[in-house]
Amino acid sequence: MRFCLGIWGLASKKIGMKLSRIFLLILGIIAFSSVPSQSSIQLVPEKNLTAVLPAADKFVRKTDPFGHYLGYSLQGGQFVGVVFLTTEVVPEESWGYRDQITTLVGVDASGRISGVKILNEFESPRYTQGLLSDGSWFLTQFVSKDSGDSFVLDYDVDAITGATITSSAITHSIKSGLQLITEEVLYQQVDENSIVKHDFLQHLIWQIDLILLWITVGLALFAFLKKNQFLRYCALGMAFAYLGVYKGGGFSLIDVIRLLSFHNPVFLTNLYWYSLVVVAIGLTVIAGRAYCGWLCPFGAFTEILFRLTPLEWRISGNTDKILKTIKYVILVILLVIAFVIADKLLAVYLTGIVEPFATFFHLDGDLISWTWLIAMLVLSSVVSRFFCRYFCPLGAFFAVIVSVCAFLKLRGLRVKLPQEGCRGCKLAQKECQIDAINYDEESHKPSIDGNECMMCNRCSSKCPIQCKKFEI
Repeated sequence: MRFCLGIWGLASKKIGMKLSRIFLLILGIIAFSSVPSQSSIQLVPEKNLTAVLPAADKFVRKTDPFGHYLGYSLQGGQFVGVVFLTTEVVPEESWGYRDQITTLVGVDASGRISGVKILNEFESPRYTQGLLSDGSWFLTQFVSKDSGDSFVLDYDVDAITGATITSSAITHSIKSGLQLITEEVLYQQVDENSIVKHDFLQHLIWQIDLILLWITVGLALFAFLKKNQFLRYCALGMAFAYLGVYKGGGFSLIDVIRLLSFHNPVFLTNLYWYSLVVVAIGLTVIAGRAYCGWLCPFGAFTEILFRLTPLEWRISGNTDKILKTIKYVILVILLVIAFVIADKLLAVYLTGIVEPFATFFHLDGDLISWTWLIAMLVLSSVVSRFFCRYFCPLGAFFAVIVSVCAFLKLRGLRVKLPQEGCRGCKLAQKECQIDAINYDEESHKPSIDGNECMMCNRCSSKCPIQCKKFEI
């Protein structure tokens, strides 16, 4: 029997390495086959032009120095303003969360915005919550602004909660397009001092975001090295409050889809998002699934919820192994929908359901989303990290990165349990909240599944043998 189990373990390890290589090949194909689409010249129906520039009765299409429409009044042929598409004037700055956002902007003869209308967008309705439709408070707040006004997001332009990238893309494209229209068409002088001041204020606000993010990361790293579980829960609390409640849910597989699509937002106006990407993926390369165990706001809530619930179920053995494959199946399905079937909108929508982050932190969703969220919370309250272990596609993506890094020998930081002098008490194995530790009864040596380990360090902190803080 032991011989058979040994053969089975060796075969499983080889299969795991082959699957990792297959995943790497799939991701490589996806990365090199995803070519961003280019926007083409779009003729706008007159009713839409009139909607954003009501004073005009006639519109004349111009293509120099870029596509735009001149608006005239029939009474005397008086020039009353300009209408432009952000995708024509500033196409590189019009990329939203998933694809280009086609924003139609009307500007009156004095240089003030007279109306804003979204003609085409593929942002997730779960995040934008219908706020890109006509007459929404988000769009109407741009009316009456001119090129000298501030367009600082979260300062004088309110962002859509949880849709920072979408809000930033629309705001930045309107601001940049308005400045070009003012300079090249309306011939008004832009107040350079005002622009410098507003850009400085905008970068200052983003710096605060970056500081809070890196303070949370620094606290998590310090707690890990000190094996201090109290500080770990402080870091989880900060992640829940800042990344979850304040910023809308933290890193998501939707961000991964965006990265693989090469449709990333403007760097200087989305420093927080780029920093979050570096933190989430960078930590995974260096320290395995540390993001899952230390920074995931939803994971933090479910872990605390489990600690507060008196009832506990433990899933182990073959049932646990089979259930853990579900998250990989979900990951493959979502990536196939996004890049093989090429329906990124559907992939983003399904991801928003499978990942209950948006529903939980925005308190917004349809019946399916709420049912799924409640089911995951109930099960996670009695089974430690139930969603993280079995259904999280982002966790599966991180596990793939861990396998690839192990294959390439890139990973440097990991939890270390003693291999010599183990007393066989199995305290570390009992302490593991995701059953990632195996104990060999014959050799009396524990081993950790690096693909599942969330680097919480609870095992080594409970081990009676003096463990290394980390292994390089």
